[in-house]
Amino acid sequence: MTENRNKSPMKPIALLAVLVAAAALSVSACGPNSPAAGTANQDAPVYGKLPKNIQESGVLKVGASAVMPPYLYKDGSAVAGFEKELMDALADALGVRLEFQDNAFAALIPGLQSGKIDVAMGNLSDTKERQQVVDLVDYTASYQALLVQKGNPKGLRSPEGLCGTVAAAVVGSLSERIATAQHAECKQASRAGVEVLTFEDATAAVLQVQTKRADVLIMDVVLARYISSTGQRTEVAGTPFYEQYHAAAVRKGNDQLRAAVEAAFTEIMRAGTYDKILAKWHLEELSLPAPKVNAATS
Repeated sequence: MTENRNKSPMKPIALLAVLVAAAALSVSACGPNSPAAGTANQDAPVYGKLPKNIQESGVLKVGASAVMPPYLYKDGSAVAGFEKELMDALADALGVRLEFQDNAFAALIPGLQSGKIDVAMGNLSDTKERQQVVDLVDYTASYQALLVQKGNPKGLRSPEGLCGTVAAAVVGSLSERIATAQHAECKQASRAGVEVLTFEDATAAVLQVQTKRADVLIMDVVLARYISSTGQRTEVAGTPFYEQYHAAAVRKGNDQLRAAVEAAFTEIMRAGTYDKILAKWHLEELSLPAPKVNAATS
């Protein structure tokens, strides 16, 4: 992985200012070619694959947590990030207006199940556990990393070395799952466990490492690199691990919408829009040749 992929075309803004500004408020945003509210572009490449209720409303409700630059974040009152651009491209391919709802990460799957949102995105990892309750259309690769205190005082290099440490984690995230699993492995080996501190959002979890209340936060490598690049008293330790996928989630059993989302990703990949967005944000390493469905094996 090359060093320049830590960079993004965002304005130089402090991480915590971005994260705190992204409170859990619902906002609407449209892609450059998205139709007006209540209308749909029936000539769009994938419009015909949408469920009838979304065709009639002309709106696709997408929920995500806009607290994760460069994936999703608030730039003033606007939502920005490379996943926001992917959402806009999806809406254009589907011929509907994107209604973006900024939700806490832990609220995304309940929001799908209740019908509050149609699709959940935003640094959402495909896991076998999540596949039990939602269907996942994988659109980029992902990797985890160890975000540690500046200077790495505990000398951490891999998850296996976390025995006896304090790990921060976001509720319901892959970071919580990996830290909890590592705790069990440490105990099984008769070693000190991992004390896992859970928080509702990434802001609070990162703060624990910055203020030395936690030794480590297992998190997406792109986020970890960005946070460290802003000089926020942290660094990335070891090498990336746990190759997985980021996915767009839909309610289990909503096969027509899942197929439409998969077709929309296929279309923006075919048209070159996908590659252009990843290249703009220097994230080509995350590229997949085609979308996958429920591809995670762990």
